[in-house]
Amino acid sequence: MEHKITEDEAALYDRQIRLWGLEAQHRMRNASILVAGMRALSNEVCKNIVLAGVGSITILEHETVTEEDLGAQFFLRREDIGRNRGEAAAEMARLLNPRVNVIVDKEDIAQKPTSYFSQFNVVCLTGCSPEQTIRIDNACRETKTGFYAAGVHGFFGYMFCDLTHHEYREESKETSLDKSKEPETTTSHLSQDYDSLVSTLETSWGYPTPKALKRKVSPLFFAIQILWLFQLGNGGRLPHASSHDDLEALFKLRDERLKSAQVNGDFVGNDLLQTLVGTVSAEIAPVCAIVGGFLAQDILKTLSGKDAPLLNYFLYNGVEGTGLVHHVQKKST
Repeated sequence: MEHKITEDEAALYDRQIRLWGLEAQHRMRNASILVAGMRALSNEVCKNIVLAGVGSITILEHETVTEEDLGAQFFLRREDIGRNRGEAAAEMARLLNPRVNVIVDKEDIAQKPTSYFSQFNVVCLTGCSPEQTIRIDNACRETKTGFYAAGVHGFFGYMFCDLTHHEYREESKETSLDKSKEPETTTSHLSQDYDSLVSTLETSWGYPTPKALKRKVSPLFFAIQILWLFQLGNGGRLPHASSHDDLEALFKLRDERLKSAQVNGDFVGNDLLQTLVGTVSAEIAPVCAIVGGFLAQDILKTLSGKDAPLLNYFLYNGVEGTGLVHHVQKKST
């Protein structure tokens, strides 16, 4: 059932309505969002989405709270240890905005059929396995459901967006030489097409020079892929920084991956991989806040239909303090 914005809600969301308009707020108020995986990154996403006043958010999480979770997850308390992560986080999320319907699903995402994801306007996966991420992106493309995948590994974070085909509007103001006239607002209706996750991973780059390639994509783009390949070959586990064998395996995967992508072997250095592995399992709160804030903002932009969402990667390097947006296509340009 469609929910119309009440006078109380219009007053509550006044700043947002002034920013992106009543129609956009109405879209968000009737949107249904899935956030799969409840970790520090998704805490940030849920907080921002709930405060923005979406219709409903479903938290899909089958794992329980551990003591390690308390270090970066602000929705959790010590007494939540042993409880389902989603249930514990949902209680705190509801307090932020009681008008938002917060639903908890305690099943494992691996057991969900592809039809499950079509009921949502946007599906957001955080820290999901490579197999499930690819499976669910393909499922969302079939139903044109908005898809986001993101993760944080210590000082590094990534975000991928696939909206298949997205239409949006942009507003611009034209000023007149006559100072007595108010600027005229012009609305443009635009659209963007997106490549699937698989197709971006299969892009061949044609052996450009490292300098030319860095203008198109960050080395972190390949470092995350190498991490995924390691997980695929090791039952889903992450590499151990103290394991010489794990590092050697990563270096070998790096050489194979870059060769298949037609990228010079020195584009992803040993230092980057070693630094990534050094904190690969850590949830660093400031990094989660940056990536999670960017992710939530882009989801809201998609729902509102105003301005262009991410196309299609955001890569954050906390060591360098850089957050870069890259458009990776099926065929490199």
